[in-house]
Formats: sequence, C-alpha cells, structure tokens
Amino acid sequence: MGLLSDLIKTMLQQIRHWRARDLRFLGLVALTGVLIALHLDAGLRLASQAGSGWRTLDLDVLQQRIETGELRDREADWYHRATDEETGGLEVKP
Repeated sequence: MGLLSDLIKTMLQQIRHWRARDLRFLGLVALTGVLIALHLDAGLRLASQAGSGWRTLDLDVLQQRIETGELRDREADWYHRATDEETGGLEVKP
C-alpha cells in the first residue's frame, strides 16, 4: 500500500510543476481523442441504418444454422483456392 501512495504523491507533485504548454498539449490530445470517438460513433450510426449497404447479421438465424449443423464442414461460398494467374506463379500455402 505504501508503494501506491508514494506513486500517487509523486504523480501529484509532477502535475503541480506542469507548465501551460503541457496543459495545452494534454488538452489537444484529449480533444483529438474525443473527435475520433465522435467520428467513429457517427460512422457506426450511419452503418446501422437500413439501406446503408452494410450487412447486419440476423443472430437468431445464424444460431439456428449453427445448431442444425448446416454450416459445419463447409467452405464459404466466396472461398476458392488461389490460381497461378492470381498469385503470379508463386506457391501459396493454405
């Protein structure tokens, strides 16, 4: 417990010695973080709207397909092995 209290005291002493430029920099970093969070939130809201082009999973249907075994031992519809034309003749290991 003594180590933690010493650490907190040291941190508070360091904060007292901050200068205005340090506080401005810290404010800039915090503002940047808030702007990034707002941008990501707005993007997620747009993606969740109907007709946005983003796919959403129907979790009930997915769970039902998993339980019935319909998705077991089956490759995805879009999956195919890479051809020589796609790899430029390089050997691709699975």
